[in-house]
Amino acid sequence: ISRMIREYYWKGLTRTMDESGLQALVSDTKNESLVSDRLRVYVPFGDKLARDYYRTLTDRFPIEVVTLPERISPEYVRGLNDKPGILSLQLEEDEMGIKGVPFVVPGGRFNEMYGWDSYFESVGLMLDGKVDLAGAMADNFRYQIEHYGKILNANRSYYLTRTQPPFYSSLIREVFDITADLEWLKKHLVTAFKEYFTVWMVPGKRLTEIGLNRYLAEGIGITPEAEEGHYDAVLRPYAQRHDMGLEEFIRAYSQGAIQEPELDTYFVHDRTVRESGHDTSYRIEGICADLVPVELNAMLYKYEMDFAYLIEQHFNDCFSYDGRQYDSQYWKQEARKRRSKMDDYLWDERSGSYLDYYLPESRRHPFVSATALSPLWAGMASGEQAARLVADVLPKLMEKGGIASCDEASRGCLLYT
Repeated sequence: ISRMIREYYWKGLTRTMDESGLQALVSDTKNESLVSDRLRVYVPFGDKLARDYYRTLTDRFPIEVVTLPERISPEYVRGLNDKPGILSLQLEEDEMGIKGVPFVVPGGRFNEMYGWDSYFESVGLMLDGKVDLAGAMADNFRYQIEHYGKILNANRSYYLTRTQPPFYSSLIREVFDITADLEWLKKHLVTAFKEYFTVWMVPGKRLTEIGLNRYLAEGIGITPEAEEGHYDAVLRPYAQRHDMGLEEFIRAYSQGAIQEPELDTYFVHDRTVRESGHDTSYRIEGICADLVPVELNAMLYKYEMDFAYLIEQHFNDCFSYDGRQYDSQYWKQEARKRRSKMDDYLWDERSGSYLDYYLPESRRHPFVSATALSPLWAGMASGEQAARLVADVLPKLMEKGGIASCDEASRGCLLYT
């Protein structure tokens, strides 16, 4: 099985956004909802190479090339709901021509690059000696941050306002540990800093008033990727309130002709659940944008410690970003502050567990989840906290098949044996 994965299955899961990979994209069943019979390929405002390249392919493939605006607003993305398409990824040019930087998909039916899936796929690639392909995944992450402002949920147009759990620092550190390519690391570290400051640390967005982070997808209205009928039970009471048929209401609401703040809030949470990667989960349904999750802050703690380690070990303890010099002590101090805040707001001494924090009521959210163990992975739990997690939380999650995502008291009893 291992040999088949290494020699055969990885190849079957590898895609490129170039001429050789376009056929799979244009035949993807997710394109059946397209109004036209041509697949839209959206390219970033500043990527002339991609724009010119895809235009040369319009005679051979049923594609339409669309250049995105320099500033991509939630309103603009909502306007693409009836014009969905694929977002370009990194292309590279050499003496042989132009080709797409490859990426691996999480399953054979997919043709787009997904966010946090890509990190775990890359771990498998590195274990199988395919570090070049893992590095290519990081290169496509870098392209997304530089051109779309974030690591995307996936590279489709309706994901432009949505990121994913942050594993970029882990990926570049692990690739570099094998390749020792310092120039590669340097350019990725600059981009990782950019993601940290512009995606996660903007006050009032994904940085909350308590100094810890939340997920916050910034799209507007109904998520267009949901299957037909998915939201009917939610939308029907609103349609009845306006004395409208369901389809008529959906059309009017999607166009902004009807204002329903309560429904707007529902879809903020719904999108944010998808940004968190935990779609779906009782833990976060309906409250996700108001929740400070344990795992997200553990991941960002690891970012800070990864930055400190890489700067100290490989850049003489001085790294320049956006006109400022950063040393390892700066990042260690940021990590210490985050750990202290997590101890204050998320650590629950009574249950011996980290719990998410519900901002509207200034309290911990009493839901026991496997995400409480993420501080162990990040290396931030104290010895005493680690012992409590193993003794008090882990037994609640153990099932015959392994560790459940949450305990029975949180999810309710199972209806099968």
